[in-house]
Amino acid sequence: MKYLIDIENDENDGFERFADNVGVLQVYDVNGKEITDSSKVTLFLSRNALIGLGTELIRLAHNYKEGRHYHIEPASKEMTVQTLGIFLTPDSCEFIVGCGNEKVIDEYTKD
Repeated sequence: MKYLIDIENDENDGFERFADNVGVLQVYDVNGKEITDSSKVTLFLSRNALIGLGTELIRLAHNYKEGRHYHIEPASKEMTVQTLGIFLTPDSCEFIVGCGNEKVIDEYTKD
């Protein structure tokens, strides 16, 4: 299946219709303790990394299975692996991407 994206118009994408295009971002310290509330995450990607990761995320979405996940490990002298269309530099942290069945965004922002 080919997937076409109108890169000139991002105002009326079908995936936005029901506000169910929701993700969860969590941050953990080296001991496995969640520190999301006191953290900031930055992700810098080259143009080709954006295209590679975006393409692989679209493929993952079309082969969606709740709980499926990928670990993207930083490159090292011993191991350099491209996962989900990107390489991570040696000074990066591990990046985990997974499929999760999240609620619509309004459920998270209710009083």
